[in-house]
Amino acid sequence: MSWQCWSTPLRYHAGMDSALEEGLERFQGALSAHFGSDLITLAVFGSQVLGTARPESDLDLLLVVRGLPARRLDRQGVVLSIAHEVSDAFAERVSMIPLTPEEAPAIRPFYLGLLEGHRIVVDRNGFLDKILDRLRRRLAELGARRLTDELGNPYWDLKPDYVLGEDVVL
Repeated sequence: MSWQCWSTPLRYHAGMDSALEEGLERFQGALSAHFGSDLITLAVFGSQVLGTARPESDLDLLLVVRGLPARRLDRQGVVLSIAHEVSDAFAERVSMIPLTPEEAPAIRPFYLGLLEGHRIVVDRNGFLDKILDRLRRRLAELGARRLTDELGNPYWDLKPDYVLGEDVVL
């Protein structure tokens, strides 16, 4: 696949079941009620967006929230309790990555998955879009290519002209 396939953000909805869709809408409302303007980004990515979900697939969510607790388990506890406000079944289906606005700009490996496809539910001032645009530009600078192996599994060749020992920084 050529790089041009990833030059614009893919944002689409590919058949998420209605119960999960309703849960996501209620979750967004609960997050907004709890965090107000501190909720910066809520984005869905992964198999539910790509249309490859199986019945047991979770709902992958990226949350960027100002003022989250410093400890990962504490922040998971906060957002999971809000998911339980929606329903226990919804809370069991979600897999959340909660970050602060200070942490989110550091490129993380799962951001490459967001480039495959994502759905933005909340993105104040294009916060996530700006991060992903910066990642796209960096991948273009590196000459990165998204490839598929013989079994059909996608992977990234981040720097085709890589030299042993060289650091590749996204």
